[in-house]
Amino acid sequence: MSQLTSEEVSDPVAVERSVVEWAAEVLEEPATAADNFLDLGGHSLLAIELNQRVSDAYGVELDLQVLFEKSLGATAASVMEDLNSRTKNG
Repeated sequence: MSQLTSEEVSDPVAVERSVVEWAAEVLEEPATAADNFLDLGGHSLLAIELNQRVSDAYGVELDLQVLFEKSLGATAASVMEDLNSRTKNG
C-alpha cells in the first residue's frame, strides 16, 4: 500500500477511490462505490482488514455500522467526515 499525499487525504474522490479499491482487494471481488460490503461477501474478519488499511492510511477508524448497512461510497463519506472533524479539532 502506497503512502497517500496530503492532497489525497483531503480529496473526497481520492478517499472514495481508496476505500473502494481496498474493499475490492480484501474481498477479492470487483467493487464500486454503490456496492454494499456485506452483499459482496464481506464479513467481520474482512472488515477488520479493511479497517486496518483505512487506519494506516488516514488515521481514522471505519464506522462498521455504515460499512455493513450502507454503500462503500457512504463508508468513504464517513471516513471523510472523520478526517474533517479531526482536522477541525486538532
